[in-house]
Amino acid sequence: MASTIKFFSDLGKNLKSFVVLQWAKISQSRKIAQQKNLDKKIISQLNPQKMPHWRQFKQLPKTMTEREKLIVKILLGLILFCLLILFYFDYYSKLTTIPTNGGDFSEALIGSPLYINPLLAPGSSDADQDITHLVYSGLLKYNPQLELIPDLAEKYEISSDQKIYTFFLKKNVLWHDGEKFNASDVVFTIDSLKNADYKSPLLHSFDGIKAEKIDDYTVKFTLEQPYAAFLNLLTLGILPQHLWYDTPASNAKLAIYNQKPIGTGPFKFKSLVKEKSGLIKVYTLEKNKNYYAKVPYLNQIIFKFYPDYANAVDALINKSIQSIGYLPKDYVGKFSNKRDFTLYDINLNQYTAIFFNKKNNALLDNQKIRQVLAYAIDKNKISEDVLQNQGQIIDGPILPGFLGYDPNLKKSAYDPQKALEILTADGWTLNGDFLQKKDKKTVTDLKLTLTTVDQTENVKIANLLKDFWNSIGVNVDLQIVPKDKIEKEIIDPRNYQALLYGEIIGYDPDLYPFWHSSQKNYPGVNLANYVNKNTDKLLEEARLTNDPKIRQLKYGDFQKLLIDDLPAIFLYMPTYTYPVSKKIQGIDVQRISNTYDRFIDIENWYIKTKKKFIK
Repeated sequence: MASTIKFFSDLGKNLKSFVVLQWAKISQSRKIAQQKNLDKKIISQLNPQKMPHWRQFKQLPKTMTEREKLIVKILLGLILFCLLILFYFDYYSKLTTIPTNGGDFSEALIGSPLYINPLLAPGSSDADQDITHLVYSGLLKYNPQLELIPDLAEKYEISSDQKIYTFFLKKNVLWHDGEKFNASDVVFTIDSLKNADYKSPLLHSFDGIKAEKIDDYTVKFTLEQPYAAFLNLLTLGILPQHLWYDTPASNAKLAIYNQKPIGTGPFKFKSLVKEKSGLIKVYTLEKNKNYYAKVPYLNQIIFKFYPDYANAVDALINKSIQSIGYLPKDYVGKFSNKRDFTLYDINLNQYTAIFFNKKNNALLDNQKIRQVLAYAIDKNKISEDVLQNQGQIIDGPILPGFLGYDPNLKKSAYDPQKALEILTADGWTLNGDFLQKKDKKTVTDLKLTLTTVDQTENVKIANLLKDFWNSIGVNVDLQIVPKDKIEKEIIDPRNYQALLYGEIIGYDPDLYPFWHSSQKNYPGVNLANYVNKNTDKLLEEARLTNDPKIRQLKYGDFQKLLIDDLPAIFLYMPTYTYPVSKKIQGIDVQRISNTYDRFIDIENWYIKTKKKFIK
């Protein structure tokens, strides 16, 4: 019993001790909590900021383990990556690269300029025409698609009988010297061109056309008869009357403004450098900041003049210049591994053909002989060996893209065996390597002279033609004529038997100047002396209407008759190779009619760029 009482007595003591101990702990916890709250209040009173200070944050890594540090770094990296993605899609992706002003463009030309004048340049060098079309503007111009659009003109109207053209001029145009452009300048330019004393190569282009000033910004042209291609004439550059008025027409070629011109175009004369001989070596144009249309991005165009293509190509490869006005096919291979340049192969509205002149060789009056010569020509070999397949084989004078073009036109087949059969049946027999025809009194050799200009491409083709014709027994002499003599000594007087030559046909499909019988003598360009009353009538009717459907039919019928008569053998339409440094951007020309058309979109060319935000 005593032990039981002792047990419960001890148990009571232990419970009391346990309760006292727990209550002490609770009291201690309460005191600690109260102290903490008191500490917080004190700290809060001493420092009202709720967030830790930067110096406190700096102490944080000291309290973290390596694992915790790694986790923080990963999280920070993910946050940064997400922010960058957000920035890209919200801002950077809306940035685009656009052209901006600045930079100079330098180009090599062959020869030296003489007449920077729209009335004189067409009879001079390519260099003259290139520069003239940058300095001067016409009433109309061509866009990169070779479509006529207004330039100095705001708009125009054509009368129902197609004999009166009324042009309404832009009123915000200034000449490069700051004077205002108006209708008097237009009438003065046309009257000057029609003055024989001016000696313009375009003298007869406005025959039968009268220009009249209606008011300061209206000009009326009156034609004696409708002329479908009239609008093409109005791309002619306009001269400033206030500067040229006192210059006699007979002295026009001596005027200082032929080399230091004042125009209304996108670029204006800045400076020139001459040799002691007087030849211009460097010619600099600067942008016309007061240009009435889109002001170019380029600051300057610097033309440097070289005696030949070999020197010009070396200068381009050495990066002394950024372009050459034209690259002959012989030099294309030099740029095969040059990644700094782009070779633009531009379709050229020109055809190369062999024109027969029967007046100087009676054999060519025989249609069978002309047909035999055609059968013997391998046009594919010409394309491969000389043109490096950069050109289009053709069989007629109407090129792809022009009214009257017929892709199903009768082809000129290569068939030398058939040529020999025709000759044999016609009584020709071999005497050694060449053919002769004998009758009772005379012996006739099958012989002709082929003439061409002294240009590498033409000379190579001429030698191929000689080989083709020699292979069927035709004896051929080659006459290679220097470039500076081909027109005056050969073409103008029609001093050739067969002529290998290229004709630029321009922008309009009007074939009248090239094939109408009235154009068989100079200054016409009917190089085959072709005469056919039926084709004459078709050409006359086609140029009297602006209806494209009628013109299409007329030119189609004309071409069929011409090909049957075979006054010429059509070979190919060439491409124009234009090498340019890749630093020059914005070039977008697919087709040209003249070499200077490569500058049709010059206002869009650029070197400098900038970023622009697009909302």
